[in-house]
Amino acid sequence: MSYNSVPADPMPDVQAVLARLDNLPNEERTKEALRVAARFLEYAAYEMAQSDEARHVARLILLAAEMERTSDELKG
Repeated sequence: MSYNSVPADPMPDVQAVLARLDNLPNEERTKEALRVAARFLEYAAYEMAQSDEARHVARLILLAAEMERTSDELKG
């Protein structure tokens, strides 16, 4: 899915992602949840960049990168 093709009501899709996370083994769940959260932050940063909120965009990108690093560092 591209950044510009979000469904009109994304909540059922979000619930489906959460359900898939719930089905993962415990040792993988946190790592994958962090990766998903990072992608949502990156999406928000991309959308925000279109409105020239550079300070906020940079913060979101940094947060997403930190989540990805944390996910990579976790065991499992």
